[in-house]
Amino acid sequence: MNDLPVYHFKRSRKQRAKLFTRMGLFCWLYILGLLAYESLSEQRVPEAIRLPLLIALSLASMVLFFIAWWHLRHPAEYEAIITRERFRVRYPDHAPWSFDVAVAEIAGFENRQASNHAGKGMMQHGILMRDGRFFHISMNYGNKISDMYQAVKTINPEVSYPKTVNKKASGLGIQRDYKD
Repeated sequence: MNDLPVYHFKRSRKQRAKLFTRMGLFCWLYILGLLAYESLSEQRVPEAIRLPLLIALSLASMVLFFIAWWHLRHPAEYEAIITRERFRVRYPDHAPWSFDVAVAEIAGFENRQASNHAGKGMMQHGILMRDGRFFHISMNYGNKISDMYQAVKTINPEVSYPKTVNKKASGLGIQRDYKD
């Protein structure tokens, strides 16, 4: 009975490709809107705005269509499952973002942003274990860390999720103390 999912999120790259295709099509919709405006109003948008807009939207659509194509050519699935006993994340083609941990060992969820000589680092979302390990949870597939937190909290009410960003962490190695 304990292996029934409390939370289950699954998304394929094929599903993600649809999102990028829609965004690429919307770029062309904006271009058509600009041209329709010029045609119907019989006014031309100033060249200082028109040309950069047409170039930017065209290039953006090409990049978005390429990303969609890549997702279709490299099929894989992201999956996150939380049962009463385990929290598993299977991230495609990137083992460091995949993990399988005991729910009882989770101290909390955390957003962290490390700083280094180049300034602020990338925002990282994840879980902090009681032993100090931090497991990154990627948001690339449209999953919501708040939903994961709520599912874990129903099993382990002591789990915390501070609203503040931990800026003291320098990478994945330094952990936050949840006892303060």
